[in-house]
Amino acid sequence: MRVRSRILLCATATVAAALALPVLSIASAEPSPSTSGCAEVRVVTVRGTLEPQTGSLLLTPLARRIAQESGRRTTVTELEYPASTAPDSPGRGVENLTALVNEAAAGCPNQQLVLLGYSQGSRVIGNTLRTRTALTDQAAAQIDAIAVFGSPLFNGADPFDRGNYNPALSGFAALPVGALDEFTDRVRSYCDAADRVCQGGDPAAGFGNALSPGHFAYFVNDYRDQAAAFVREQLDS
Repeated sequence: MRVRSRILLCATATVAAALALPVLSIASAEPSPSTSGCAEVRVVTVRGTLEPQTGSLLLTPLARRIAQESGRRTTVTELEYPASTAPDSPGRGVENLTALVNEAAAGCPNQQLVLLGYSQGSRVIGNTLRTRTALTDQAAAQIDAIAVFGSPLFNGADPFDRGNYNPALSGFAALPVGALDEFTDRVRSYCDAADRVCQGGDPAAGFGNALSPGHFAYFVNDYRDQAAAFVREQLDS
């Protein structure tokens, strides 16, 4: 009961913060024209629906932790996209993420890329990776680690799934098994059993699925710790 109360409290605080804070416009950092000025690692965060443009409540602390633990020169970029309930929001996110990663890889060919996504941000990342006609081969090769939380694209049969999820259930916009085969060893998709976004939610409910207590469990469980360890291993391999 105490854990459930903490989750509900976190859910309330997160939604309230997202609604109260203005959406700030920030420019994504452009890759340096000289590779000598490139950071060794670039972490790109793709926030969830209604999270503020600057400072994802879930992903920003994780990105900073990864930067600190990597032992390398690291830059963190927060993807600029609506992250709204508008139907075109995920598609605009895919366009922006594709452009950002392609440009980063071209400008910094030796840079290691890490992608972090939460909720709608996970959807943006998943759809970007499956649409390889837009993502260049060089960019795809430089992505060393991907960690997503509470993805609507979650498929309970994928080998990179992690968490206490029911493997018989999938997200309301689940990808076919194998859609991300090219990145299987580089992806971890974390799903809580009580999260209706990744565990059999109702497509008609829309954003209502994200209000399930399980969708906020990632703020209090150890999945971010697991993700940090996974990213660290990937960067060192």
